[in-house]
Amino acid sequence: MKKYLILIMTILLCIVLAACAREVPAGEDDEEDDTHYAVEDMEIGTGIGSFNSIDLDGNEISDEIFSEKDVTVLNVWATFCDPCIEEMPELQKLAEELPDNAQMIGVVMDAPPQGADRDGEYDVWEGEPYNIQTAREICEETGVKYTNILASDSVFKAFKIVESVPTTFILDKSGNIVCKVFVGSNVQGYRKAVNDYLAGL
Repeated sequence: MKKYLILIMTILLCIVLAACAREVPAGEDDEEDDTHYAVEDMEIGTGIGSFNSIDLDGNEISDEIFSEKDVTVLNVWATFCDPCIEEMPELQKLAEELPDNAQMIGVVMDAPPQGADRDGEYDVWEGEPYNIQTAREICEETGVKYTNILASDSVFKAFKIVESVPTTFILDKSGNIVCKVFVGSNVQGYRKAVNDYLAGL
């Protein structure tokens, strides 16, 4: 009888182990999440990279714009993104509250300038040049006056890691990330990050 009991227990244990073996291995979901949320996991000190473009007013812009201030709040958005548009009045208010050595900049990911290569590797936002006018109208309606950069090919390359908007970077004057990247609206978080960084200078 005891032998039968041991045999039954052994069979049940084998069944349980087999069931566990069919489950998703630990860490596989984490690996997928790391890919999806890669922008959030960018290490402090990582550089955005170089780019050249124009802003909504047609002024030439490059990554040299970061060197003009000690810290930059760089907000990546799109004209189709309601949460992006909803936070823009708060972003303008933040821009007005920032000290002289800090600045606010926007990047409109679905508003490429004329001549951008929309068939290239970074054609993921399905934007067209006419979105420039839409972006201008949005800025006017929301009261935004800070610089907004159009998504040239080099801008696409610099921000290819962005998978959803709004995404906001806090950058030093060399264009390096100084804290965890914000995915989603969090104006209070941007403000605190700027203050914390400036306090450490």
